[in-house]
Amino acid sequence: MKLSLKDGITSFELKILGIILMTFDHLGAFLVLQTPVWFGWLGRPVATIFLFTSAQGYHYTKNKKKYLLRLLIGFWIMNLFNFMFSKFLPVEGVELYANIFGTIFLGVLAMYLYDIVKNSIKSKTYKNIIFVIIFVVGLFALSFMIPTLMSVNLTLGALIFNIIPTPLFVEGGVVYIVMALLFYIFIDNKKAQMLVILLFSALFLASGLSAGNIFTSNYQWMAVFSIIPIYLYNGEKGKSLKYFFYVYYISHIMVIYLASYFISK
Repeated sequence: MKLSLKDGITSFELKILGIILMTFDHLGAFLVLQTPVWFGWLGRPVATIFLFTSAQGYHYTKNKKKYLLRLLIGFWIMNLFNFMFSKFLPVEGVELYANIFGTIFLGVLAMYLYDIVKNSIKSKTYKNIIFVIIFVVGLFALSFMIPTLMSVNLTLGALIFNIIPTPLFVEGGVVYIVMALLFYIFIDNKKAQMLVILLFSALFLASGLSAGNIFTSNYQWMAVFSIIPIYLYNGEKGKSLKYFFYVYYISHIMVIYLASYFISK
């Protein structure tokens, strides 16, 4: 029996799958107890799934600026929690670093800037393109400046690092930002989106093969398995729980970290 596209899964169901797999991954990353390596394997498709759903979310949202603001606020809150928990409840051997909000924010911002450029070309208002170029160059320049700022004034450098998401310091860096943008550019071409996943996974595999241990430590190539649920995506939103995923992301990491804190005492 052939599966029709309508028999697939919604964006909501994709996100639910993502947070389930993400929870296993973060148990492996932030739980002080030893966890099996396959917890990490399960987490490799997660970023790709979330980047894909962010492109869908941006495409369909009525207020793109509000979407960006929600992600930026999520970035700030996550950084605040990371700082507070690490400072006042330190756990030896566990470092709080997760903040996917910054990556998704820059990915969605890239989509927003792409639309500005595309519309400017259509309307022949090229001054907007110059603005985009200056803005992007400025973000990259800030990325390169942050280490120097931290060496001169740690407080100022850390403040900028935690307030402004920059391409070189968010999770996944430029690679994930470009992937998110490509998902948006090919929003109406599922085959092209599948090709994006395959190409990036091939790059991850090549990098893993050069470093070795592709099943024990360098297994980012397993992001390729995200192609299965993304292929099954049927283009429908599904249930609407706008803030659930924001709250779950922050709270589940804090719960795992607190468990590690009390276990280690």
